[in-house]
Amino acid sequence: MTVPPLQATGRRADLSAVEDSTVDHRYYDFSSRLRVLDDGDWLARFEATTRAWLAEKNNELSPGLPAVRLTEAAEAKLDRLEFASGTAYRLTLVEQGDQGEWRTEALAYSTHRGGGWISVTVHNSQNRFANRPRLVPRLLEHTEVRDGASELVDDTWIIGRPHLKEFLDVLGDPSRDAPVFVTAAKPGADLARVQEWMARRSRELAGLAHSYVLDAESNASLMRGLGRAMGITPGTIRSFAPGPVPHDRTDALRHRVIGRGRLESLHPREAAALVGRIARFESATRPEPAVLRDARRAFDRKALDDRFRRRARPQHAPERAESTGVLAPERPEEPTAPAPSRPGPAPATTPVEDARTRTPAPAPLPSPLTPEPPPEESRQPATEELPAPAPEPTGPEPAAQEPRSPAPATHDLPVPFEEPVGHSPDSAPEAPTPPAPVDEPSSPAAPQLLLDQLFRLTGVSNLADVIDHVRTMDQLVDEAAVEAQNALEERDRHVDAATELTRTVGDLERELSTELTRRQSAEQNVRALSLYRAPEGDAARTDVHVADLEVPDQFSDIPIAVLGLEKYVEFTGNGAVTEELDEFDTVNLAAKHCWDGLLALHDYARACSTGDHDGSLFTYLQTTPAMHQGFAVSKFAAVESESTMSRRDLAEQRRFPVPTSVDPSGAMVMWPHLKLGKIGRISPRLHFHDDVSGSGKVYVGYIGRHLGLAGDR
Repeated sequence: MTVPPLQATGRRADLSAVEDSTVDHRYYDFSSRLRVLDDGDWLARFEATTRAWLAEKNNELSPGLPAVRLTEAAEAKLDRLEFASGTAYRLTLVEQGDQGEWRTEALAYSTHRGGGWISVTVHNSQNRFANRPRLVPRLLEHTEVRDGASELVDDTWIIGRPHLKEFLDVLGDPSRDAPVFVTAAKPGADLARVQEWMARRSRELAGLAHSYVLDAESNASLMRGLGRAMGITPGTIRSFAPGPVPHDRTDALRHRVIGRGRLESLHPREAAALVGRIARFESATRPEPAVLRDARRAFDRKALDDRFRRRARPQHAPERAESTGVLAPERPEEPTAPAPSRPGPAPATTPVEDARTRTPAPAPLPSPLTPEPPPEESRQPATEELPAPAPEPTGPEPAAQEPRSPAPATHDLPVPFEEPVGHSPDSAPEAPTPPAPVDEPSSPAAPQLLLDQLFRLTGVSNLADVIDHVRTMDQLVDEAAVEAQNALEERDRHVDAATELTRTVGDLERELSTELTRRQSAEQNVRALSLYRAPEGDAARTDVHVADLEVPDQFSDIPIAVLGLEKYVEFTGNGAVTEELDEFDTVNLAAKHCWDGLLALHDYARACSTGDHDGSLFTYLQTTPAMHQGFAVSKFAAVESESTMSRRDLAEQRRFPVPTSVDPSGAMVMWPHLKLGKIGRISPRLHFHDDVSGSGKVYVGYIGRHLGLAGDR
């Protein structure tokens, strides 16, 4: 696959822009969930950091909460909600540009006893890869964030003998959620240069994963402790998922490897995006803490109420505690004094330090050998149900609290049919526009003129009907607000159901992948004990002993493994295209199907040469001879659809290399293919040319993502 050149257009570099049917948002969206163990006023630092980040993006917010800034290119809002057991802040930023719409959300929830969670997400409307925002490393700089027993930081650490025990404790920490990305150095290599190489490819891991470099001695110790299947080849990057099982080859398949060839073929920034996509997928598979989920939904309901200009729910609005676990807010008492606005930030007492002045940590990790147990509140945040937002203050604040700053008039979003705000809340007010001349109020014709205009607008002929019309419209707005809230709850229920289904499908795919591995191992043993091997006295037989071949673990291993089948199967395709599938085949299920397909093509050509089969590949798959590898006939297609085959551009996509002895031009259009799996629009395919009747071989020209079809957009 040809990688498009980088384009510095709009908000971010154009690393990826793909169709909806192709993208899995778990790879392309940025989504980080950080567990905070900080006894200080970290919410104040969160607010100050987010405001400073917005100011750098020319979206500075005015003091006070809620704070809103509307421009032609961006809309930013910072708000706060009080709950019975804690406080939540949410920043939402929507930016428009030539790369589509970028939506950023930073959500923080702090319990009254300290600690809490931070969530940062970025999504693009055109499915582009979302770089990690600069806000994330700054939050890590100013907040103590933990992943299990170890601190989660934006650094790449070198691991030598003094820190190997700490590194192994991180790998085996049962409470770890984030993946650990590791590379290894060759014996005698300059570790500083290897660290710099790894850091450039780990730039997208902030808030998502750990990053390490093992020296040669530590890598050897890792293989002795966990098994050779868990080792790291120098020049590759391995991602260790939580809970590795020592000396378990099947479990080793969970921990993905990015091969040296793939990394060398990519620009460092593209390699960083690849590493980041794997980390994003791992992050997206973890369930979101309940407190963050419920806080987000509480903010969504408040935003919807604000849109309808509702200060409280209508009396006939249903309670909403059943679907989200968030209790409905209590009704405030009648105000006895004008309600002051929310407090604003205190930049003078909570400065945001420059991240570049940070002093490096003396050791790669805080020692997790005897970790301090986290507070009870932070040990089980993911199962805590968030209580209801406390009512808005209706009277003067107690004297012990800080004085509140006046809220700017631009904080409320414009209601429907109003003109949008055309200037920032911080800009100087424009000079008032002189009013247009109207009839003097003392003129007897002025009231009647206004009434006539009102009657024409409402379509009625008397003032009583106008009042009824206004009341009817107000009632319709109330009903629309209730319907919108109900629709929001229905959406949340569907999201919860879809999340549970996705998790179930992932578990089933992992189980199926494990069973396929066992089946392939059993078949290898059967072949070793069968007549599939050549007789010892038959020196003329040179058939490859498939029983002696090592089964490839993932797609990146297949271009090398297929060399063992070269007597009957020859791979002429681009190995780098095949390696790209590792990113999407998360449980190596499609890779196992690919190897089964290659063995079936091999045994088909072998059966034809030995006289065990004299038909086509289709009949071979229908009636596979004993002790020969089969493949599901439903996953074989001899041709594409007529509409696809009639298009020259789609035919050229399927033109792949063959020896000149097969075709003088050195290439052929390969319509026949094997279906290796269904992974959205990626769904891998193996295209080949059957030349058994000529050279006696099958030429595999392509193993990669699904090629274009006539029905594609």
